This record gives sequence, structure tokens and C-alpha cells, in this order.
Amino acid sequence: MNKLLYIIIVIMGMSCAQVTSLNLKKHQFGQIPTKIIWMQVAGLQEEHLAMLKFSKQSSGYKTSFEEFLCIGKSWEYNLFKIRPKPYATFQSQLTGKKNIKNSCEDYSLKPIWKYVMPKGYKVGIFEGEMSRKNSLIQSKQCKKPQNEFLDGITMWKMNKPSIKGSKLFHLNEKRDYKPSSIYYDKSCLTGECYSTLSQNITGVHKEFTRKSKNYVFMVRDFNFSESLNKGNYKKYKSDLIELEKVVRYFQEESEKRTDMLVLVTTAGTKSIEFPRSGRQWQAFEKNGSFLANKKTTLISTVFATGARAENFCGIYDQSNILSRIFSGAKQQGLELAIINPFN
Repeated sequence: MNKLLYIIIVIMGMSCAQVTSLNLKKHQFGQIPTKIIWMQVAGLQEEHLAMLKFSKQSSGYKTSFEEFLCIGKSWEYNLFKIRPKPYATFQSQLTGKKNIKNSCEDYSLKPIWKYVMPKGYKVGIFEGEMSRKNSLIQSKQCKKPQNEFLDGITMWKMNKPSIKGSKLFHLNEKRDYKPSSIYYDKSCLTGECYSTLSQNITGVHKEFTRKSKNYVFMVRDFNFSESLNKGNYKKYKSDLIELEKVVRYFQEESEKRTDMLVLVTTAGTKSIEFPRSGRQWQAFEKNGSFLANKKTTLISTVFATGARAENFCGIYDQSNILSRIFSGAKQQGLELAIINPFN
């Protein structure tokens, strides 16, 4: 009897001392994300990270993407196309819907911020250099109520403003950014941006979230997709280096806060046929020789770390990404969720 009691005590002690982990790293499951970082990056695929991985002299070097707790895959299709444009795919991610038509009707669907702002969340969207067709501000061209898609949002753009008198920002400014406002980068006024993506995002994020407990901060970037389509290897690699700086910054921020989710979703990804080793790889590193593009893939990658990162392992539809941010594990019929508009 004493021996049985001893075994029970030992087992109970071991269970209490167990530390939960994900991807061999300490992780608290079911943590509610009150600070959500969501990066939508068109054209990026995990194999492209070889450009960073193999350009370092140290064989033990780890890219920031290798530090993510969970990597998942999402099907890249909607009700109308098997290979939709990246913009349409991102709209499906934002709204949790598959019926994306690339028309003003899409802006009648509720995006993530329409769910969280009534709960006291601030929402900011940072768009890198991109054409107007890839920017969310095109919703402003629609009639009511579709043109109210961005109401309440603070937005920053790395483009030259098309309207005189537009609000401006600079990465070194300390200021309060207002909701329902669009700010253009002062360094882009000549048409060419002198501030980098990583510098701008770091500066803006710190100012925007300085007094915020709950927020969603989004980053949208289409440079990779455009560089791949043009076969511009040097531009793609320089953009990849910038992106890694941004990812590493947010990962370091998430290590300080257990309630932060860092999410990177992709769309319009293309596989690259890398050259063999030796001279071919040297020529590739030098000027992009031997680089061969393939068709857009049917499945894209999702990277996640921090609060609720465990929800993004596996394979699922692009339209399920939004619900995975909100939803928690089900225990005894009760769903642990921050907000669950999908039940």
C-alpha cells in the first residue's frame, strides 16, 4: 500500500513539474493574444530562405524564420479561382471568407478589425511600397458602405501621396497617430523611398503601441511577388534581408510578452529551382544566374510564434486563418476564445 501511494505521489509530482513545449521550445498553450502582429507577404516561400541561410559563413546560422514555433500550410484557392491573385488571397485571410470576387462587393465582408475594435483593440496597417491595385486604399473608390472598409484604421504607406496635403510620417518622429487616418512616408516624396522597410516598421510600431494594451498591427508587402515575376534576383534578396530584420524585431518583442502573437502568412508563392552547388551557386549568388521560376503554388506557408501559435500547425484553407486567431482549445464543451464570431 505504501509503495502504491509512493508511485502515485511521484507520478503526480512529475505531471505538475512538466513544462509544455512546442517545436522543442517552452510554450504556454491557450494563451489569449492581446497583441497581434500579422504580416501578409506575397510571393514568399520557405525554400527561398536558402538565399539567407547559405549566404552566411557559419553553418550553424539560423534565420529568423527558423525561430518560429509553428509552420503550417494553407490551400490557396477560393470559390472562383484555384490560383487567385495574392490580393484576393489576403482578402480571404482577412475576412475568413472564400467568396472573394475582386470587386467592391468584397469590402462588404467583415475583416479582422471589425471584430476586435469594438472590444477596445487599436488597429494599424503598414503597407510597403506597392501599386495602388495591391493597396487596401482602393476600397475608398467604392460607394457606401464598401468605402468604409478602413474606417477606424490607422494606416502608413511607403508611397508618394497622390493627393496634395496628405498626412505624412517619419520614422524618427514621436507622435500620436490618429484612427481613420492614412500617413505617407516623408522619405518617399520624390518617388524613391530613402527609409527602409525595417526602419519604418520598427519606428512606427513603437510609437503606435506605446500606450496600447490591446492592438492588431498588420504589415502588407508585395515586393517579393513583383521581384520574382520580373526575375529580379538582387531586388528579391535585398527585400528578403529587410523582411528578416522585421521578423526578428517582432520575435524579440514577443519574447518579452506572452500575450503577443506573431503571424506571417503568404500568397502567390512560387517555387524556385535553385542551381547546383559549386560554380553555378557562386554565379547565382553574384547575379542570379541559373535562377528558374515555376508556376504559382497551390498551397502557401504560414509561420506563427507566441500566443496561440499552436493553432497554425497543420494544413487548412486560407479562409480558416482568421478563425484560428480567435479560437482556442475546447474543454468540457467550453471554448476558450478571445472573441469567437464564427460560432
